Amino acid sequence: MSFDTYLNNHMVAFACYNDGRENQKQNQKHPIHSHSLQHKPLYEMCNTYLSNGYSVIYGSESIPNKFAEEKVFENIINVNSEVQNYLSKGFLTVVNRDSIYEECGADYRSIVNFWNSNVNSIQKKLDGKTKGTMLFSAPDSYFKHDKHDIFMMFEEEMGKTFPTKSGMICWYKEEWLNSLSLASLIKVLVTHNYVLHSDWKNKAWTENEILNLISKGIDKSLGEGSATLLFQTMRTIYKLNQDVVISRPVVFEATLKRLVGNDQQVSVMDSISKEIIERIMFCKGFL
Repeated sequence: MSFDTYLNNHMVAFACYNDGRENQKQNQKHPIHSHSLQHKPLYEMCNTYLSNGYSVIYGSESIPNKFAEEKVFENIINVNSEVQNYLSKGFLTVVNRDSIYEECGADYRSIVNFWNSNVNSIQKKLDGKTKGTMLFSAPDSYFKHDKHDIFMMFEEEMGKTFPTKSGMICWYKEEWLNSLSLASLIKVLVTHNYVLHSDWKNKAWTENEILNLISKGIDKSLGEGSATLLFQTMRTIYKLNQDVVISRPVVFEATLKRLVGNDQQVSVMDSISKEIIERIMFCKGFL
């Protein structure tokens, strides 16, 4: 993999779809272990970047105290202890994701400025010693405060303003994906250049692929051929082509709800969302 490929790109990764179900009882008994396991892919990615001479700003977790910060450093080192030399030189910065919410609040541009300012600071401090800077973000603090719309506005803007030689990976948990409307779920895909999967595989989701997932979800809920009929009706009655799914997902969702009627709305939306979420999670075997 060429690490430079991911610089100047906004990417998203999702926790594995089955982990929460398979380990639920074990996680209740060992919550600290569960927390580390959940973020293990992020520690591995951080370690890989650091091992190859890139600086990292890690802001994907709640870091309430010094002990929690030290635990993140320890977890990243445990992947491969050779990164200790880079850590001693200041290549890793750990940021409390909750403090970003507290500092920036509902001003999405302020979140963008926060990250860009940190990139400029670490690159200035390292004075050309880093090949680039990778940012690790997460929406948890905003979702917990029912401000996911603000976070999505930030993500859309962040993708346009990366400082030189930097990129961002945003880590979504399944619980947050399940809480999103269909329009918001589509936005998650279209506002990121790549979806990252295990083993450093990545995928840029095309308009046709997203449409295919939506069509499968509709057909599973209403029967084979229903998606084709609904899109034809949408074009005939509302003068909306299929590209409205990507260009105006809120309009698409509202129109689809009108077409399927009140009795079918929940089942159709749930079927489409499930189809998308199962397909994009951070797991092997899908690419």
